Amino acid sequence: MICYFDTSALVKLYVEEEGSELVADYSRKGLFIATSRVAYAEARSVFARASREGILDVQAYRDVVANFNEEWPSYFALEVSDTVLQRVDTLVDKYPLRGFDALHLASTIILSRQLDGEDLPVACWDARLWDYYLQEGFSLIPGDRPAK
Repeated sequence: MICYFDTSALVKLYVEEEGSELVADYSRKGLFIATSRVAYAEARSVFARASREGILDVQAYRDVVANFNEEWPSYFALEVSDTVLQRVDTLVDKYPLRGFDALHLASTIILSRQLDGEDLPVACWDARLWDYYLQEGFSLIPGDRPAK
């Protein structure tokens, strides 16, 4: 089974926060985790910010980055292709999306179509993006709208 993790879900595998246990449970189930290539830049930015803000100490930051870099090749990272960008054009006219959120949503829609009807659950803790995934018909993790 494939599950799409946006960046808000992916970082929960590395930084303990609300939802981390649920994401870890799905990860342990042997799911094939898909994401967009933009998640790499977003996640690294989140880790660096957590370090600057004192959420991660120096050693924890180094460990998180090392673990993330080691595991990144195991994720199915979708390219920001022309097909994805064409889908972005449609989505930004339909929803008030931020740039990387538009790339995540477009990537998920393209992947879902390639799966030819197979369910593609999406893990997302960004409340606004969660709403748009719901409007596009995806089953979501968590099942209830995140607080932020």
